[in-house]
Amino acid sequence: MPKMLSATRLPAVLVFSLVVFFSSGAVFADKVYKILPLGDSITHAEINRASYRYFLWKKLIDADVQFDFVGSMNTQLDTYSKGETPQPDYKGQSFDKDHEGHFAWEVNHIWGGRNPNNNTGSGSLGDWMKTYDFDIALVHLGSNDAFQGQDNNQTLNELKAIVAKLREDNPNVVTLLARIIPTSKGEREAAAVAQLSSMIPSIIDEINTEQSPVILVDMFEGFDVDKLTYDGVHPNEKGEMLMADRWFDAIMEALPLVK
Repeated sequence: MPKMLSATRLPAVLVFSLVVFFSSGAVFADKVYKILPLGDSITHAEINRASYRYFLWKKLIDADVQFDFVGSMNTQLDTYSKGETPQPDYKGQSFDKDHEGHFAWEVNHIWGGRNPNNNTGSGSLGDWMKTYDFDIALVHLGSNDAFQGQDNNQTLNELKAIVAKLREDNPNVVTLLARIIPTSKGEREAAAVAQLSSMIPSIIDEINTEQSPVILVDMFEGFDVDKLTYDGVHPNEKGEMLMADRWFDAIMEALPLVK
């Protein structure tokens, strides 16, 4: 068994450093972590919804994490819903609206590009990454591919391509890859989403590296579609809060891995 160092024998500066390191939200007190929320409508959110990003933002503030959400988007979809977005200031701060959520986009659209001109953004991941830096990527993608009946193995290959594309810009990126939330959109769609979500863990070992870790985030298990969505596809406030909780736990695991 390796010997453990006694705190009484450690230099004062080192003891202080260890306290800072292990304090909640203070993994590296002088670093601002760049976090990229990357996904489809579940990340984008309609205008009358807070989005999981808002509740995650609040949790990171409470944890004293220095962070910055990044992305080419800073609005939410107003095509189907109208009104004000419920994202009030918190602890004297205004919500950081930057994200890379694109309503109704499939994985290949994110990777290869699209120009729909309907308030869902345009371009591709390769274009967007030129405009910002990121340390951690939150990836929740694949629902629309399953809805369209695409073979799930193809979707898995496209998710691997997303991680490879992220690494082209940041070879050290820590990717948090989600098992996507379930749906009640229809029997075929529900089965396809459930199957895809069950298959996503199978690619983690293949794409995970020491230099650029990939962490699985289970958004599927325990997510009650009837209670946690407003339309069988998109999370309601309780669903957004559950997603925020799971992203937060994964981010806190990822922070010490950021180089």
